[in-house]
Amino acid sequence: MEPLPRHALTILLCLRALPDIGFCQTRDGFMGHPWGTTVATLALTVGLKTGRAEGETILYRTAVSAIGDIPVDLCDVEFLGGRLAGVIVTTRGLENSRRLLSLIAQEYGEGRSTHPRARTWLSHTTHVSYDEDSLGDAYVYWYSTQMQK
Repeated sequence: MEPLPRHALTILLCLRALPDIGFCQTRDGFMGHPWGTTVATLALTVGLKTGRAEGETILYRTAVSAIGDIPVDLCDVEFLGGRLAGVIVTTRGLENSRRLLSLIAQEYGEGRSTHPRARTWLSHTTHVSYDEDSLGDAYVYWYSTQMQK
């Protein structure tokens, strides 16, 4: 068998180095980091700002301004015991909200509709909740079902 041409290998390595595009933005973790990732590891990727304690949870604001190419207004991450356990994202505007909804549906399927502007998904490791207000802004919360029992 012939070795992989150098340019093909270069392209594959470049694509692997781009965690912020395509799928795996929201699937069972965040931006390619699975549930349970340490604070230190995630800080290298998403620019964590000062954390604040809320009970046993430490909530960090991130420097994330987009998921894939979808602009987000706010992105916070939750840690339990120093490990990634949840993500909170808000969007502004109906177009951005529906694009994020579409990405989540690609990742998790159709989900269950509890209201015309609300949807939930439950996989074996993740629960996702999407709520859209009358202005089209959305609040999305996804978290590890294993870590937050």
